Formats: sequence, C-alpha cells, structure tokens
Amino acid sequence: MIIVFLVLLVSDIFRVSEAKTSTSNQFYKISMVSSNNDPSHPALFSHGESPVWDAETQSLYFVDVHAQNVHRLDYKTGEISSKHIGYGKVNLVSLISGSRRLLVSVRSALYLLDWNVAGDAALRLLTNLDEGQPDNQINDGKADVEGRFWVGTKGPQTGDDVVADKATLYSVEQDSHTHARAHLRPVSVSNGIAFALNNSLMYYIDSPTQRIEAFDYDSQKGEISGRRTILDISAYGYEDAIPDGMTIDNKGHLWVALMFGGSVLHIDPDKRQVVYGYKLPVARTTSLCWGGPNLDELFVTTGQDPGTSENEHLAGALFTIRATGSRGVSTPMFRFDTADSY
Repeated sequence: MIIVFLVLLVSDIFRVSEAKTSTSNQFYKISMVSSNNDPSHPALFSHGESPVWDAETQSLYFVDVHAQNVHRLDYKTGEISSKHIGYGKVNLVSLISGSRRLLVSVRSALYLLDWNVAGDAALRLLTNLDEGQPDNQINDGKADVEGRFWVGTKGPQTGDDVVADKATLYSVEQDSHTHARAHLRPVSVSNGIAFALNNSLMYYIDSPTQRIEAFDYDSQKGEISGRRTILDISAYGYEDAIPDGMTIDNKGHLWVALMFGGSVLHIDPDKRQVVYGYKLPVARTTSLCWGGPNLDELFVTTGQDPGTSENEHLAGALFTIRATGSRGVSTPMFRFDTADSY
C-alpha cells in the first residue's frame, strides 16, 4: 500500500462551472505522496513532470526539472529514490521496452539512463534535437504503438515566458535515432501527447494555443495529418491557464493537467466537451498518468512558484486522485532493441 498524506474528500464544490460539465455530485479522493523523512508531510519538488507508471516493478518514475533529478516511487513501500543528472534541466523520463535502462531528456538531447550505474557512465547519448538552437529544450514525449518516440521541444525560456514559434515536434525511431524526423513546425511549447485506443488519432498540445488538438495518425508510416481543435480551455473559464501534460483512459477520454489553472480536466474528445474538472490546492499542475495495481489512481505532478511559495504550502507535491470512476490502459514503450548494450 502506498504511503500517502490524505488531503480531503471533495465533491462537486470543485467542479468546473455546472453549465460546462456533464457530471454532478461526484466524489473523489485527493492524496499526496509522503516525504521519506517525515510521513506526516508531503514530499515536495521544485517542478515535478513526466510521470510514467512501470507496471513490472509497480513503481512510478517522474522528474524534478530544475533540480535535475529523476525520481522513482516504490508503490508498495512509498519510498522515493533519486538519480541526479547534473547536465541541465531534465524534463522527461520514459520506459524502454525490454530494457533495464530509461529514456531521459537533458536540455535538448535524449539519453539512455542506467539507474544502477554511478556518475557519467550512467548516461548514453541517443540524439540531439533542435540543432543550432542551444537554448531550446526537450519538453514532453510519448511512445506510439510501433515503439517510435514522439518528442517535442520548446523555445528559449525566461521565467514563465517562452519565445514563440521556435520549437518542433519530432519522432525518433531506433534504426535512425541520430536523425529525428520533424513532423510539426513551428511549435512554441510542445506538450501533452496521447494516442487514441484504436491508434487512428494522435492528440496533441502546444500549450500557448490553449487548445487540445487531434491529428489523423498513420501508425505504419508514422505520419500525422488533418490537424483540428478538440477543445479550447479558454471557453471553460481558464483564460490564464495553459494545457500541459495529457493522458488517456480506457474509455478513450483525455485527462489534461492545467498549468497555472490548478486543475485536471476530464475530456470526452468525441463530444468535444469537459466531463469533469478536478481542482487541486496548487496552481501549477504539470502532468499526469494512471498508475497503481489496477491503473485506477491518477498521479499528478505539480510545481512551485518562488513568488508564491509562502501561500502555496503544497506546491510541488505529487498528488493522487482516486475514485474517479475511470482507469488507465497499458501504454506503449520506446523500442530500442540494443538499449542495454548501447
């Protein structure tokens, strides 16, 4: 059983406005993962991101971007272990099929990471993105059903401001990993990616647009086309928020973390409407994934704002949302057959 610090039991007082949702009187539980040092207090991180559930080890990997750490939460014991990178901001961690190694991003490069090896020897450079743009960073990514890794960048950033239209969405395949394939340009802040359950669509977020979008997706060719908007969050009262990380459930519904909005939106992409809004006691909700033995716990990473840290004591916590009535699905992993010997 995971060790958590219980926050509250909430009902529809935290809904998106009633006129905008199709669900009412829904109850759910929000908890936080406890600190290793003090189980009565939550573990806090400067900017949590990129949670990914490892079903084989029953653990959750995630990163602390600014601290340059990759973390592993053991679900059974509640213990959090860490791996420090030290090369620059670490925005992404993902699983590799059949490998003991992990895929991580450091600044604008992808590396293979060996958790059990100390020092620089733990990292193996896979590829560099956005060549000639040294201030760009990899921001988010997901593997598709064929094992390609779809990964996007963001432009130079100062504080919360990112230079627009300087980034790109790529895919990386094992046979041509040193030459990533560009699919979408320009992009400002490439963020959440999810694939429809039948692999016919790719859902995508370029955060400053405030939109969740869809593309027709050809999994055999690895191509996207037919870009269109599924939902604009500004139509739901989130004028100052941006969509960030995204995942999908076993009904094909999308779940989106709202940066600066302190919320998670449950979206029906076929109806193009919000089903429900889950409010968290922090502003910077960054990303999310399904986990737990039954894939029915939604893990949500958050970040801190140094300017409001005194007022947001729970900022940077790793939250779980339970009793949503939804659950996740097993997600594909990056395929790199020689990962362990690379």
